[in-house]
Amino acid sequence: MIKIRNKKDAINKMKELRLNIMPLDFFRSDDIEGIKKFFKKYKAEEYVMRDTTKAKGNFYYVKNLEEALKTLPKFKGEVTIGVSYRIYKEHIVLVGDIKVTRGAFGDTVDLTARTDSEATQRNIYEEPEYNLHASLDEERVWKIPGFSKIMSYITEHELYNIIIEFIVYDCKVGINKENVVICEIRTDY
Repeated sequence: MIKIRNKKDAINKMKELRLNIMPLDFFRSDDIEGIKKFFKKYKAEEYVMRDTTKAKGNFYYVKNLEEALKTLPKFKGEVTIGVSYRIYKEHIVLVGDIKVTRGAFGDTVDLTARTDSEATQRNIYEEPEYNLHASLDEERVWKIPGFSKIMSYITEHELYNIIIEFIVYDCKVGINKENVVICEIRTDY
């Protein structure tokens, strides 16, 4: 069984499982060389820097290494840096949190999600388009755009009984160039 205690565990487990993620890594805020290597390896139009100390922590969008280095003093101890999802927002099919639970009497799904281009992991709970607890046998869940893609991904990678933050796109993105990108996985936090 997968156990995730914090964001660092989540990043490490996503890499270990070889899930399709946007390029992302965890740094000490004084690891200038590591941060430089990340920017050199992953060329992008935009990056996001996130606080690792709490859920829904501060985050900042930056365009390049220079902006990142100027932003670093805003972080205490550790920071995640990743390629931003915003550059692909026009290609969103479904953004959400999902948990598929395997049970003796059938599998269930808990899903909170949206299909619009302004959907993010932070705003899906404010005005969700879909917010449901249902059996996987119910036809209504399979009518949700992108649902079959995220379910195929969960099945293929055996990501049951954990909360998965995901985005389904109409194009292939991420380190594995797939339609489904996993943003985070959670169990204990």
